[in-house]
Amino acid sequence: MIEWLTAPWEYAFMRWALLCCLVLGGIHGYLGFHVVRRGVLFVDLAMAQTAALGAAIGTVIGLEHGTPGGYAISALFALGAAAGFALIRSQRVHQEAIVAVGYALAMAATFVVLERSPHGAEEVKHLLVGQLLTVDPRNVFSTAGLYVGAGLLLGRFHGRILAVTDGRAPHGTRTAELLFYGVFALVVTSSVHLVGVLLVFALLVIPSISALLLSERPGRALAWGWALSSVGCFAGLQAAFHLDLPAAPVVVLTLGVPLFIAALMRPGRRT
Repeated sequence: MIEWLTAPWEYAFMRWALLCCLVLGGIHGYLGFHVVRRGVLFVDLAMAQTAALGAAIGTVIGLEHGTPGGYAISALFALGAAAGFALIRSQRVHQEAIVAVGYALAMAATFVVLERSPHGAEEVKHLLVGQLLTVDPRNVFSTAGLYVGAGLLLGRFHGRILAVTDGRAPHGTRTAELLFYGVFALVVTSSVHLVGVLLVFALLVIPSISALLLSERPGRALAWGWALSSVGCFAGLQAAFHLDLPAAPVVVLTLGVPLFIAALMRPGRRT
């Protein structure tokens, strides 16, 4: 049993994959708390897909994945989506509907753009599920530095962001929204380049929903989210190694296990 648990972590690529997941889980756990509370679950998918659209365009014009040029064009597209989601609001149309339309348009545009690529099918797979087991350690470290800065900035304005999330911000809403979605866009762009759209969405949403089922207190819910994200990533990589399955989809499935358990533990309770 001990050998079964320790065998995967004798390989450097497994350790880097786990560290990558933990780095992403930290910042996405915080962002996911606000996204789930606001009821705009599509926002991560929409921004991730918009960043993927930028990456697809970069590929077609000759920019490689992981290069500064490729990252810049993805970030530009994601920031444009962030500004749109922060500024476009309607009393008659729910924000989630606007975000969902943005996701659908970005997805359709990605397929159209990649028709011009000789490796379109492979590019789509890379953008959706990434290559978690082959992440470059240098990219993990640079992404961790970016996320530390993002976390400090979000912490500095946490009160205003939380007020918007709770629906009790009488003024300054637009500034807080632009800040939140702008940081969100940069984080999602980096995450998509590392692990793909699917795992980014899962790390943002699934642990946060599980945590909010277990606790309604913000601090405790955040702690639960980070803990469940870490356990799910560890278990998913462990299972993917032993079953010889693709890592990112297996991690997504293991993240869903605590959600199922949390839902069973809270029958009839308000969530």
